[in-house]
Amino acid sequence: MTSRGKKMNVSEITSDRFESVDIKATLQEVLPLFRKPHKPAVLVFNGKEYAGMLTEKSIVSSIRNLKTGINGMVRKTPKITPNTTIYEAARLMVENQLRQLPVFDRAKVIGVVSSESLIQRAAETEFGSKAVSTIMSGDVISLDADDRVGKLINVLREEGISRVPVMSMGKLVGIATMHDLLQLIVPNKSEHGEGSLGTRHTPLREIKLRDIMTESVVTVKPDAPISSAAELMIRRDIQGLIVYDGTKVNGIMTNTDILMALAAVEKNEVDPTAGFTMQMTHGNLVDYDPAYVTTSVQNFIKKFEKFLVGGNVNVYFKQHKETFRGTPLILCRVRLKTDHNFYSARGEGWGADGAFHIAMSALERQVLNDKEIREDKRYETSDIVEKLDIL
Repeated sequence: MTSRGKKMNVSEITSDRFESVDIKATLQEVLPLFRKPHKPAVLVFNGKEYAGMLTEKSIVSSIRNLKTGINGMVRKTPKITPNTTIYEAARLMVENQLRQLPVFDRAKVIGVVSSESLIQRAAETEFGSKAVSTIMSGDVISLDADDRVGKLINVLREEGISRVPVMSMGKLVGIATMHDLLQLIVPNKSEHGEGSLGTRHTPLREIKLRDIMTESVVTVKPDAPISSAAELMIRRDIQGLIVYDGTKVNGIMTNTDILMALAAVEKNEVDPTAGFTMQMTHGNLVDYDPAYVTTSVQNFIKKFEKFLVGGNVNVYFKQHKETFRGTPLILCRVRLKTDHNFYSARGEGWGADGAFHIAMSALERQVLNDKEIREDKRYETSDIVEKLDIL
């Protein structure tokens, strides 16, 4: 087993195998590259100059006619070097919602590092012995098998997630993912004209989830070690597992959950917030100040640092259509996963600042309530011990 203290660099796991396209390409030309799940992103070049990445998520969030150029869908990405640690690479993937990062030697792309390679390397360390339940996402959003694809699209966009368990009569019957959705818009010239976004003879949004979902759901038990779960995901070439104890869905563990936990491994004793990984996402173009959000979250963590210990924070913004005197109605959701609990708070307000403050206030109430409950239990335990000593 690799020592926890050893600094592992991405040079050990960099691959020179990646897909690349020119920035002038159309969606129709690029979509076939996404047929296989193990190609999560495509590098885009403007001539010889690196321009960014095209991902499944950037495509799904901008579904248009297949003749549309990809220029507006290209994601700007951080650039790492062979000396970047796997922990730093994990942090950058989480914060930028990416499954691959380009590795540069000066100005030249020499390869890519994938989330799978990071996870596989991390599973070989002491980190891999932790239980799946310690890093899974517990607030599971599920859909019914008779729900339509339109509802799936809305959930994926609004919640900023990539997979949803599919239920029928209270039982787990399948899973619908971003990749499943993407396959619906891969052109099939034999059935549809060039540039079509429909499938079969049913409009895209009206297709039932039972017709596109993957029925053979891969599950893992809550007490399974992360190493075995990671090995299962890599072997089955999937990006997430349903955490299922045999009777109910306990949560979902995805590559992102593992990466967030991995990024938090490298703690800085001087900075108490270094034990936390932070991710900011948005469902559409929302005007908010990332620096202000980051500072506010850091102050919150410092306030409760002894109680929270370590974990990860996700701040999500979504803009509604309603406006008041030119200010849009914003939804903000904050999810906080710590070593001992999971918190989820949301707020709506006119403008991003207002929504963020409401969500953070709700989060603080949850943490304070949990803190009081734990302290009460500690006192109760202390009283019992004292009574036993007297007896």
